[in-house]
Amino acid sequence: MMKVHGIAYGKNLIVQGVLDIQIGKDVNIIIGDSCTFKSGRGLNPLSRNIKGSISVEDKATLLIGNNCGFSSVCLWSHQSITIGNQVNIGADTIIMDSDAHSLSYFDRRNIENDLNHKVNKPIIIDNDVLIGTRCIILKGVHIGARSIIGSGSIVVNDIPEDCIAAGNPAKVIKKINFN
Repeated sequence: MMKVHGIAYGKNLIVQGVLDIQIGKDVNIIIGDSCTFKSGRGLNPLSRNIKGSISVEDKATLLIGNNCGFSSVCLWSHQSITIGNQVNIGADTIIMDSDAHSLSYFDRRNIENDLNHKVNKPIIIDNDVLIGTRCIILKGVHIGARSIIGSGSIVVNDIPEDCIAAGNPAKVIKKINFN
């Protein structure tokens, strides 16, 4: 299925269930080695029977490192989403690098103006990040290495490395000391 959509992927890719894939033109999609996507079929009780999805718009990028795990996650790239190595993303999480619509009501009255005036900003998720169930990661966010995002959080600002962040909007609630 990945090959049919022109997705480059490494060794030992596992897709359990049916993953919804929508790919635009001139995209760059790379999935590293030993990644797992669980999608629907009750494979994870927290995501119930929700299918995961990968949507990459024309000329956008989706880069996923090695040894990452996803449970019924929605990845929607309008510009660029980069996910490091050893990242786990919890059930029913949404990661999107765009508002998807203009914030101007006047622009939204015309589909062309709406799409031309939406704001896109890259998302970067560094190595060893854990994102809890039902989080939303919005445009322009950089989540630092080894950080944990608490379940149900909405991340609208950068999160530094080595911390736990949670809430709406997500805020650092604790620094993590691994020594």
